[in-house]
Amino acid sequence: MRKLCCATILSLLVICGVGGDLAHSQDRDDPLFMLVLGDSVTMGVWADATLGSPKPEFYLESLRVQLHAGLFSLLSGRRVNDLSNAKKYAAIIDKNFGYISRQHLSALIGDQSYSIPSLLKQQQGRDVEVLPATVLAGCYELADVVFDKIDRFFVDHKGHKDPDLIFVNFNAMDFVFNSNISVFEQNVKKTLTRLAVRFPHSTMVVTPLVDVVNLMKTVYDRTAVPARFGFKSLTCSDAYAMVGFDKAVGVTSATPPREIDVKEQKLAQMQQVLDDEIWALGSRSTSEAYEAFSGKVIRVERMDPPDGLWYPYLAADCIHPNVEGQKLLSARIWQALEADYL
Repeated sequence: MRKLCCATILSLLVICGVGGDLAHSQDRDDPLFMLVLGDSVTMGVWADATLGSPKPEFYLESLRVQLHAGLFSLLSGRRVNDLSNAKKYAAIIDKNFGYISRQHLSALIGDQSYSIPSLLKQQQGRDVEVLPATVLAGCYELADVVFDKIDRFFVDHKGHKDPDLIFVNFNAMDFVFNSNISVFEQNVKKTLTRLAVRFPHSTMVVTPLVDVVNLMKTVYDRTAVPARFGFKSLTCSDAYAMVGFDKAVGVTSATPPREIDVKEQKLAQMQQVLDDEIWALGSRSTSEAYEAFSGKVIRVERMDPPDGLWYPYLAADCIHPNVEGQKLLSARIWQALEADYL
Protein backbone atom coordinates (compact mmCIF):
# COMPACT_ATOMS: atom_id res chain seq x y z
CA MET A 1 0.00 0.00 0.00
CA ARG A 2 1.28 3.31 -0.99
CA LYS A 3 -0.53 5.75 1.09
CA LEU A 4 1.36 7.49 3.80
CA CYS A 5 4.54 9.08 3.37
CA CYS A 6 6.74 10.37 3.64
CA ALA A 7 7.07 18.81 3.99
CA THR A 8 8.71 22.46 3.48
CA ILE A 9 8.55 26.11 5.05
CA LEU A 10 9.73 29.72 4.53
CA SER A 11 12.17 32.63 4.83
CA LEU A 12 11.98 35.79 6.87
CA LEU A 13 12.94 39.43 7.52
CA VAL A 14 15.15 41.16 10.01
CA ILE A 15 12.95 42.41 12.84
CA CYS A 16 14.11 44.80 15.55
CA GLY A 17 17.62 44.54 14.14
CA VAL A 18 17.78 40.80 14.84
CA GLY A 19 18.73 38.09 12.37
CA GLY A 20 21.89 38.57 10.35
CA ASP A 21 20.98 35.47 8.33
CA LEU A 22 17.99 37.36 7.01
CA ALA A 23 19.90 40.18 5.36
CA HIS A 24 19.01 38.70 1.97
CA SER A 25 15.27 39.06 2.69
CA GLN A 26 13.32 41.43 0.50
CA ASP A 27 11.01 44.28 1.48
CA ARG A 28 7.68 43.70 3.15
CA ASP A 29 5.73 44.34 -0.05
CA ASP A 30 7.37 41.28 -1.58
CA PRO A 31 5.54 38.06 -0.58
CA LEU A 32 7.50 35.30 1.05
CA PHE A 33 7.61 32.31 -1.27
CA MET A 34 7.40 28.79 0.17
CA LEU A 35 8.03 25.65 -1.87
CA VAL A 36 6.73 22.53 -0.13
CA LEU A 37 7.71 19.02 -1.22
CA GLY A 38 5.48 16.59 0.58
CA ASP A 39 3.19 13.63 0.95
CA SER A 40 -0.23 12.71 2.29
CA VAL A 41 0.70 14.06 5.74
CA THR A 42 1.57 17.36 4.09
CA MET A 43 -1.79 17.27 2.31
CA GLY A 44 -3.67 16.91 5.58
CA VAL A 45 -5.29 13.58 4.76
CA TRP A 46 -8.24 12.96 7.11
CA ALA A 47 -6.96 15.56 9.58
CA ASP A 48 -10.56 16.23 10.64
CA ALA A 49 -11.26 12.56 11.45
CA THR A 50 -9.96 12.00 14.98
CA LEU A 51 -9.13 8.45 16.00
CA GLY A 52 -12.05 7.00 17.95
CA SER A 53 -14.49 9.78 17.10
CA PRO A 54 -14.49 10.56 13.36
CA LYS A 55 -17.08 12.76 11.71
CA PRO A 56 -19.97 11.09 9.83
CA GLU A 57 -18.44 11.74 6.39
CA PHE A 58 -15.44 9.63 7.35
CA TYR A 59 -17.58 6.49 7.31
CA LEU A 60 -18.58 6.97 3.68
CA GLU A 61 -15.11 8.05 2.58
CA SER A 62 -13.52 5.06 4.28
CA LEU A 63 -15.96 2.81 2.45
CA ARG A 64 -14.80 4.31 -0.86
CA VAL A 65 -11.19 3.69 0.17
CA GLN A 66 -11.99 0.05 0.94
CA LEU A 67 -13.52 -0.36 -2.52
CA HIS A 68 -10.17 0.64 -4.03
CA ALA A 69 -8.04 -1.15 -1.47
CA GLY A 70 -6.82 -3.54 -4.16
CA LEU A 71 -4.79 -0.69 -5.59
CA PHE A 72 -2.76 -0.58 -2.42
CA SER A 73 -1.91 -4.27 -2.72
CA LEU A 74 -1.03 -3.80 -6.39
CA LEU A 75 1.19 -0.78 -5.82
CA SER A 76 2.86 -1.55 -2.51
CA GLY A 77 6.11 -3.18 -1.51
CA ARG A 78 8.24 -4.80 -4.17
CA ARG A 79 5.46 -4.81 -6.76
CA VAL A 80 5.71 -1.08 -7.04
CA ASN A 81 8.92 -1.61 -8.96
CA ASP A 82 6.82 -2.99 -11.81
CA LEU A 83 5.59 0.55 -12.50
CA SER A 84 8.07 2.21 -14.82
CA ASN A 85 6.46 5.62 -14.65
CA ALA A 86 6.19 7.28 -11.25
CA LYS A 87 3.86 9.90 -12.70
CA LYS A 88 1.43 7.15 -13.69
CA TYR A 89 1.44 5.80 -10.16
CA ALA A 90 0.90 9.25 -8.64
CA ALA A 91 -1.97 9.94 -11.02
CA ILE A 92 -3.69 6.68 -10.04
CA ILE A 93 -3.35 7.46 -6.34
CA ASP A 94 -4.49 11.06 -6.67
CA LYS A 95 -7.46 10.11 -8.85
CA ASN A 96 -8.74 7.41 -6.53
CA PHE A 97 -7.90 8.91 -3.14
CA GLY A 98 -7.56 12.66 -3.60
CA TYR A 99 -10.90 13.30 -1.92
CA ILE A 100 -9.48 12.37 1.50
CA SER A 101 -7.06 15.33 1.48
CA ARG A 102 -7.72 18.24 3.83
CA GLN A 103 -5.10 20.68 2.59
CA HIS A 104 -6.58 23.64 4.46
CA LEU A 105 -5.80 21.82 7.74
CA SER A 106 -2.17 21.10 6.84
CA ALA A 107 0.68 22.34 9.00
CA LEU A 108 2.70 23.33 5.92
CA ILE A 109 0.28 24.33 3.19
CA GLY A 110 -2.87 25.06 5.20
CA ASP A 111 -4.55 28.32 6.18
CA GLN A 112 -5.17 27.65 9.87
CA SER A 113 -3.83 29.82 12.69
CA TYR A 114 -1.30 27.06 13.49
CA SER A 115 -0.18 26.58 9.86
CA ILE A 116 3.32 27.74 8.99
CA PRO A 117 2.17 30.21 6.27
CA SER A 118 -0.16 31.88 8.78
CA LEU A 119 2.54 32.04 11.45
CA LEU A 120 5.00 33.57 9.01
CA LYS A 121 2.50 36.12 7.79
CA GLN A 122 1.66 37.14 11.34
CA GLN A 123 5.30 37.30 12.45
CA GLN A 124 6.62 39.10 9.38
CA GLY A 125 3.65 41.22 8.38
CA ARG A 126 4.00 40.02 4.79
CA ASP A 127 1.89 37.94 2.45
CA VAL A 128 2.99 34.35 1.94
CA GLU A 129 2.83 32.48 -1.36
CA VAL A 130 2.87 28.67 -1.19
CA LEU A 131 3.71 26.25 -3.99
CA PRO A 132 2.58 22.76 -2.85
CA ALA A 133 4.60 20.19 -4.80
CA THR A 134 2.85 17.28 -3.16
CA VAL A 135 1.58 13.79 -3.98
CA LEU A 136 -0.40 11.43 -1.76
CA ALA A 137 2.34 8.80 -1.72
CA GLY A 138 5.14 11.35 -1.83
CA CYS A 139 8.64 10.24 -0.87
CA TYR A 140 12.24 10.46 -2.00
CA GLU A 141 11.65 7.50 -4.32
CA LEU A 142 8.95 9.44 -6.17
CA ALA A 143 10.69 12.82 -6.14
CA ASP A 144 10.52 13.00 -9.93
CA VAL A 145 6.78 13.54 -9.60
CA VAL A 146 7.10 16.59 -7.37
CA PHE A 147 9.92 18.02 -9.49
CA ASP A 148 7.64 17.75 -12.50
CA LYS A 149 5.13 19.91 -10.64
CA ILE A 150 7.86 22.40 -9.77
CA ASP A 151 9.06 22.55 -13.38
CA ARG A 152 5.55 23.16 -14.69
CA PHE A 153 5.00 26.00 -12.21
CA PHE A 154 8.11 27.86 -13.32
CA VAL A 155 7.31 27.29 -16.99
CA ASP A 156 3.87 28.81 -16.41
CA HIS A 157 5.30 31.64 -14.29
CA LYS A 158 8.39 32.77 -16.15
CA GLY A 159 10.49 35.22 -14.19
CA HIS A 160 9.03 34.16 -10.84
CA LYS A 161 11.52 34.48 -8.01
CA ASP A 162 13.09 31.42 -6.41
CA PRO A 163 11.65 30.14 -3.11
CA ASP A 164 12.72 31.87 0.07
CA LEU A 165 12.10 28.64 1.94
CA ILE A 166 11.96 25.05 0.72
CA PHE A 167 10.36 22.45 2.94
CA VAL A 168 11.04 18.75 2.36
CA ASN A 169 8.47 16.73 4.30
CA PHE A 170 8.55 13.06 3.26
CA ASN A 171 7.48 11.05 6.28
CA ALA A 172 7.34 7.29 5.82
CA MET A 173 6.66 5.99 2.32
CA ASP A 174 10.28 5.18 1.45
CA PHE A 175 10.20 2.78 4.39
CA VAL A 176 6.75 1.49 3.45
CA PHE A 177 7.95 0.87 -0.12
CA ASN A 178 10.66 -1.35 1.39
CA SER A 179 13.42 0.73 -0.15
CA ASN A 180 16.84 -0.71 0.70
CA ILE A 181 19.39 1.52 2.39
CA SER A 182 21.61 2.11 -0.65
CA VAL A 183 18.65 3.00 -2.88
CA PHE A 184 17.26 5.32 -0.22
CA GLU A 185 20.64 7.03 0.06
CA GLN A 186 20.75 7.55 -3.70
CA ASN A 187 17.22 8.99 -3.74
CA VAL A 188 17.90 11.38 -0.86
CA LYS A 189 21.15 12.57 -2.43
CA LYS A 190 19.46 13.02 -5.80
CA THR A 191 16.60 15.04 -4.29
CA LEU A 192 18.76 17.39 -2.21
CA THR A 193 21.21 17.83 -5.08
CA ARG A 194 18.46 18.81 -7.51
CA LEU A 195 17.13 21.35 -5.04
CA ALA A 196 20.62 22.75 -4.31
CA VAL A 197 21.39 23.16 -8.02
CA ARG A 198 18.00 24.59 -8.93
CA PHE A 199 17.70 26.95 -5.93
CA PRO A 200 21.26 27.61 -4.69
CA HIS A 201 20.35 30.56 -2.45
CA SER A 202 17.18 29.24 -0.80
CA THR A 203 16.86 27.97 2.76
CA MET A 204 16.00 24.27 3.00
CA VAL A 205 14.04 22.83 5.92
CA VAL A 206 14.10 19.04 6.09
CA THR A 207 11.86 17.02 8.40
CA PRO A 208 12.75 13.57 9.79
CA LEU A 209 11.18 10.22 9.01
CA VAL A 210 8.27 9.16 11.19
CA ASP A 211 8.76 6.06 13.34
CA VAL A 212 5.85 4.28 11.71
CA VAL A 213 6.81 0.95 13.33
CA ASN A 214 6.50 2.32 16.85
CA LEU A 215 3.35 4.20 15.86
CA MET A 216 1.64 1.02 14.70
CA LYS A 217 2.73 -0.98 17.75
CA THR A 218 1.30 1.52 20.19
CA VAL A 219 -2.15 1.88 18.61
CA TYR A 220 -2.86 -1.61 17.26
CA ASP A 221 -5.65 -2.36 19.73
CA ARG A 222 -7.16 1.12 19.82
CA THR A 223 -10.70 1.62 18.58
CA ALA A 224 -10.33 3.59 15.37
CA VAL A 225 -13.96 3.78 14.29
CA PRO A 226 -16.83 3.14 16.72
CA ALA A 227 -19.93 1.27 15.52
CA ARG A 228 -22.30 3.77 13.90
CA PHE A 229 -24.62 4.20 10.91
CA GLY A 230 -24.72 0.43 10.46
CA PHE A 231 -20.91 0.17 10.33
CA LYS A 232 -19.23 -2.19 12.75
CA SER A 233 -16.56 -1.04 15.17
CA LEU A 234 -12.98 -1.21 13.87
CA THR A 235 -9.64 -1.24 15.66
CA CYS A 236 -6.45 0.17 14.18
CA SER A 237 -5.42 -3.40 13.45
CA ASP A 238 -8.58 -3.81 11.36
CA ALA A 239 -7.93 -0.50 9.59
CA TYR A 240 -4.37 -1.50 8.66
CA ALA A 241 -5.48 -4.90 7.36
CA MET A 242 -8.27 -3.41 5.21
CA VAL A 243 -5.85 -1.45 3.05
CA GLY A 244 -2.87 -3.76 3.38
CA PHE A 245 -0.80 -1.26 5.34
CA ASP A 246 0.24 -3.88 7.88
CA LYS A 247 1.65 -6.15 5.19
CA ALA A 248 3.31 -3.27 3.35
CA VAL A 249 5.14 -2.16 6.49
CA GLY A 250 5.68 -5.74 7.63
CA VAL A 251 4.19 -5.14 11.08
CA THR A 252 1.12 -7.08 12.19
CA SER A 253 -0.20 -8.19 15.56
CA ALA A 254 1.53 -11.54 14.95
CA THR A 255 4.96 -10.13 14.00
CA PRO A 256 7.61 -11.60 16.36
CA PRO A 257 9.55 -9.08 18.51
CA ARG A 258 12.83 -9.94 16.77
CA GLU A 259 11.34 -8.95 13.40
CA ILE A 260 10.03 -5.72 14.92
CA ASP A 261 13.58 -5.02 16.11
CA VAL A 262 14.91 -5.54 12.59
CA LYS A 263 12.32 -3.12 11.21
CA GLU A 264 13.21 -0.49 13.78
CA GLN A 265 16.92 -0.91 13.09
CA LYS A 266 16.34 -0.35 9.38
CA LEU A 267 14.26 2.74 10.05
CA ALA A 268 17.05 4.08 12.27
CA GLN A 269 19.57 3.41 9.49
CA MET A 270 17.43 5.29 7.00
CA GLN A 271 17.14 8.25 9.36
CA GLN A 272 20.92 8.27 9.78
CA VAL A 273 21.33 8.33 6.01
CA LEU A 274 19.02 11.33 5.83
CA ASP A 275 20.83 13.09 8.70
CA ASP A 276 24.22 12.50 7.07
CA GLU A 277 23.05 13.93 3.76
CA ILE A 278 21.55 17.00 5.45
CA TRP A 279 24.90 17.52 7.20
CA ALA A 280 26.82 17.11 3.93
CA LEU A 281 24.68 19.74 2.22
CA GLY A 282 24.93 22.14 5.16
CA SER A 283 28.72 21.75 5.37
CA ARG A 284 29.13 22.16 1.59
CA SER A 285 30.93 18.84 1.27
CA THR A 286 30.91 15.61 -0.77
CA SER A 287 29.88 17.15 -4.11
CA GLU A 288 30.32 20.20 -6.35
CA ALA A 289 26.60 20.91 -6.13
CA TYR A 290 26.77 21.04 -2.34
CA GLU A 291 29.93 23.20 -2.42
CA ALA A 292 28.15 25.71 -4.67
CA PHE A 293 25.06 25.88 -2.45
CA SER A 294 25.02 29.19 -0.55
CA GLY A 295 21.65 28.78 1.19
CA LYS A 296 20.96 27.51 4.67
CA VAL A 297 19.94 24.01 5.72
CA ILE A 298 17.72 23.40 8.75
CA ARG A 299 17.17 19.93 10.16
CA VAL A 300 13.95 19.50 12.12
CA GLU A 301 14.24 17.27 15.16
CA ARG A 302 12.28 14.02 15.47
CA MET A 303 8.59 14.59 15.83
CA ASP A 304 7.48 11.74 18.08
CA PRO A 305 4.55 12.83 20.28
CA PRO A 306 4.96 13.69 23.96
CA ASP A 307 5.51 10.58 26.13
CA GLY A 308 5.36 8.43 22.99
CA LEU A 309 1.56 8.52 22.99
CA TRP A 310 0.49 8.58 19.36
CA TYR A 311 -3.26 8.05 19.58
CA PRO A 312 -4.29 11.60 20.61
CA TYR A 313 -2.60 12.90 17.46
CA LEU A 314 -3.85 10.39 14.88
CA ALA A 315 -6.72 10.40 12.43
CA ALA A 316 -9.25 7.57 12.37
CA ASP A 317 -7.22 5.69 9.75
CA CYS A 318 -4.53 5.24 12.44
CA ILE A 319 -1.88 6.52 10.02
CA HIS A 320 -2.17 10.24 9.40
CA PRO A 321 -2.08 13.08 11.94
CA ASN A 322 -5.35 14.65 12.99
CA VAL A 323 -5.61 18.40 13.63
CA GLU A 324 -3.73 18.03 16.92
CA GLY A 325 -1.05 16.08 15.08
CA GLN A 326 -0.79 18.79 12.43
CA LYS A 327 -0.40 21.34 15.23
CA LEU A 328 2.41 19.24 16.71
CA LEU A 329 4.14 19.04 13.32
CA SER A 330 3.84 22.80 12.86
CA ALA A 331 5.17 23.48 16.37
CA ARG A 332 8.29 21.34 15.79
CA ILE A 333 8.99 23.02 12.45
CA TRP A 334 8.41 26.47 13.90
CA GLN A 335 10.74 25.66 16.78
CA ALA A 336 13.47 24.76 14.29
CA LEU A 337 12.92 27.99 12.39
CA GLU A 338 13.07 30.06 15.54
CA ALA A 339 16.33 28.40 16.56
CA ASP A 340 18.14 28.54 13.22
CA TYR A 341 16.47 31.09 10.98
CA LEU A 342 14.07 33.66 12.40
